[in-house]
Amino acid sequence: MNGNELFNIIESEIDKERMMADAKMISQWERYSGSEDGEKSVDYIISQLEAAGVDCHREVYDIYRSLPVSAKVEVVGEADMTFEGIAAVYSGEAEGLEAEMVYDHWSTLSSLTRKENRERHASFKGKIVLSHDLSYTFYYEAARAGAVGVIGIWPKSIDHHDTMGGVWGTPGRRDRDLYPFLPYMQITLKNAQKLIDLSKEKTVKVKMDIKMDNSIVPTSMPIAVVKGKSDKYVLVSGHYDSWYEGMTDNGAANVMMLEMARLLKKHQADLERGVVFAWWSGHSDGRYSGSCWYFDNHFEDLRKNCMAHINLDICGCVGSNAVKLAMSGMEGKKFNDEFLAKYNTGKPRPYTNLDRNSDQTFWGVLTPVSIAPSFFVDEKAAPAESKPLITTEATVPSAFGADGPYFWWHTIYDTLDKVDPDVMIRDMKVGTELTCRYANEEIFPVDMPGFMDEMKEYFQEFKKKLNSDFDISPLLPIVDETDKLVRELASEIPNHKDTDDIIKKVAGTLNMLKFTYSSPYEHDHAAEHAPYCAFSNACSYDKATTPDDDYLFARTDFVRQRNRMVLELEALNETIKTQFIKWKL
Repeated sequence: MNGNELFNIIESEIDKERMMADAKMISQWERYSGSEDGEKSVDYIISQLEAAGVDCHREVYDIYRSLPVSAKVEVVGEADMTFEGIAAVYSGEAEGLEAEMVYDHWSTLSSLTRKENRERHASFKGKIVLSHDLSYTFYYEAARAGAVGVIGIWPKSIDHHDTMGGVWGTPGRRDRDLYPFLPYMQITLKNAQKLIDLSKEKTVKVKMDIKMDNSIVPTSMPIAVVKGKSDKYVLVSGHYDSWYEGMTDNGAANVMMLEMARLLKKHQADLERGVVFAWWSGHSDGRYSGSCWYFDNHFEDLRKNCMAHINLDICGCVGSNAVKLAMSGMEGKKFNDEFLAKYNTGKPRPYTNLDRNSDQTFWGVLTPVSIAPSFFVDEKAAPAESKPLITTEATVPSAFGADGPYFWWHTIYDTLDKVDPDVMIRDMKVGTELTCRYANEEIFPVDMPGFMDEMKEYFQEFKKKLNSDFDISPLLPIVDETDKLVRELASEIPNHKDTDDIIKKVAGTLNMLKFTYSSPYEHDHAAEHAPYCAFSNACSYDKATTPDDDYLFARTDFVRQRNRMVLELEALNETIKTQFIKWKL
């Protein structure tokens, strides 16, 4: 039975009433990692899995969790100018912290040179900085420059939760300095504008008070296993920890995964590869600590057997009428268009490369396929008979782009009424069809030649854009050799059985090189970066507009990553050649 046949059977058995009953149960708990409510939700998921006969267990670990307790800023000497806000995860605490406020006007500009950024940061020393820049990179540089606090400006009218942690998962000893613990809070644009206007009139002194719960606590995660005929498996994941009720982020996905596990268990005898379900804790309040812990502690099994990772996050949203995919690129452009055709009334969007966020943890274990479906509002694609779209206030372009999420994201308003049962069923079908495809196709479906086409396009662009101090030429011949061997491999695979292992090694290594820069055993920093980031970043370095030390450090990073890429591709080429020899014997 192929993936389409299996999905067609399961699709007809999805139980909307059962899913909504699950959603109502989960909505009663505010599911912070390690909290009483968080553990109650784990108990419930485990109980439902056991009732369905699904093999499941509870993974328990210690999390370095961070929860904001309270945050406010007041203008000294102005009785009516006190503003409540929300501190960021991993903020430092402050009690009556007084300092001059400086408005970061640079943060309104579209681009800055590195020398301009150096000048910008120099003005922060000893100050509390008010800025539109909500990135961790800015926060870290502000701390290095000697700022004593940061007030971020959330560009909407509802208080919103954010994170200022640069470590992916639990830090090792060498990562500790990536937590500046600089007091940080966000306020809404309306309140920030009052501070901006006042700063134009006079020097403004403000006082910050921030209380945090930064502590180590035990937390647990439900894991379900539906075994297939092979030891290989598809990993389906989504975090269960939430801000408040968190029903679109991520309660609906938790429900979808539970229903998927029930139905796949019912048809377990038809599964070629297994499916592992993981409900992560520590996503929002621990910077992906749950998936990172699972990676670290199941490394050998993941590296040997995990063929695909399907991550479900922000699902079932009222008003959503379109679907697109964020992928590794190994899945193929043709697949993207064909798969999405039935889930969109308009022309499907091209796939986007995965970002460095949302539990995209599994590159070091050579995962061939990684997909994160995105469910959004597309007014152009809305059919006339569709439900009324939510207002423009429902999108947050500054956070996720034009297709961004909804106004309740990371706020107290992410409640059960924001879940549309029909949309949740649609999203359930998307996740299930993807899972069936990668679990049951005889030859694991990847487009390695298409991936190499894209890879070569990247490196040709790097060749054009990099200046002479960043010499990419030693890498280009080995990329060409890899391209040739990968195409030969792809054409040979249909002639053989049991090809999952070689596909995992080759496709997984190519993905690892595209999306990571550290060793397979470590985790890159929790900051977004472009594919082949060492080379992409180097394209933006101009000696005339970059401080000398920054330029030297960038060249050093570049050379080391170039060496890594050459060595890894040489080893990959030998792996492919060895496979050809094995097939001839």
